[in-house]
Amino acid sequence: MNEKCNCDVIRDLLPGYIDNILSDTGSKLVKNHLGECEECHKIYTEMEEGIGKDDLSVYDTIAVDALKKIRKRTNRLKITIGILAGILFMLLLSAALKIYVIGKPLGTGSMSITDVVYDEETGELTVSGKINLYSFHVSKVVWEEDENEPNIVNVIVYYAETIPFAEDKTDFSVVIPNVKGKKVYLACPEYDRMEIYDWRTHHYEEIENLKNEIYSKISELNEKTDCLNCMRGITTVEGIEGISFNVDFIYGEDASYWWFNGMLTTDGELEPADFEIWISLEEPHKILIYDYQTGEYIDDFSIISNRRPAEEMIHFQF
Repeated sequence: MNEKCNCDVIRDLLPGYIDNILSDTGSKLVKNHLGECEECHKIYTEMEEGIGKDDLSVYDTIAVDALKKIRKRTNRLKITIGILAGILFMLLLSAALKIYVIGKPLGTGSMSITDVVYDEETGELTVSGKINLYSFHVSKVVWEEDENEPNIVNVIVYYAETIPFAEDKTDFSVVIPNVKGKKVYLACPEYDRMEIYDWRTHHYEEIENLKNEIYSKISELNEKTDCLNCMRGITTVEGIEGISFNVDFIYGEDASYWWFNGMLTTDGELEPADFEIWISLEEPHKILIYDYQTGEYIDDFSIISNRRPAEEMIHFQF
């Protein structure tokens, strides 16, 4: 490039140099030339001081405007690319966390319970088990009380894919506080659950003793025809823990009942009572009647005779 051509190029770049919109390389090139060329430096001084601006060609003005637009568009493009890259990164990170870290609830058919231990002193239940899936691991184990049934606790096991070359953690353990009087299920919220503990089943003898205590203390009850069934967990009345029993009246000729495979079987007709019988766990045992009609606990046992079905009264004999 000859000297004239070189000066022409530099003078074309002067507006951008003055407005500081040239790249670092372009600015350095102009600066070096101005230090060597007196004519170009004079033009630069006049342009910077506002002298000779009217002499700028239309080409110079268009060039400056074009450079400004290019710089703005470049900056906008960089910002847009940065935002899109950030969004893509977050989506990929979220997907990776869900697949390899967070996971999702596992169905009960893919798990095995290895140990269930209840602590009588603390009321805590420790549940241990493992998942039966290859290349998956246990990501977390949670327990939560059932929204519709307060005496039921659901244990939910989450599983996730194992990162390549990492060791599968297939066993799990969870400690659930205050399980006294409750049922515990291994559950998958989406479709199924499996019972793994029932406080009433593991305290069958204690409940039977409480039932016999009720029959012995309440003369209005007939053990042969008035069926007591513990359907609820622990109920606290007046600050005292106790068990509630539903009452079913069995009536008709030769009325009786018995239990078969956990199911109530009767000879005669069955009529559920509109009250429950509550008995305290601790001695001396306190017994109360919970009246469905009033929603109150009372100690008047005559309600049993008064609420007995009329047809049954014909056949009832102590």
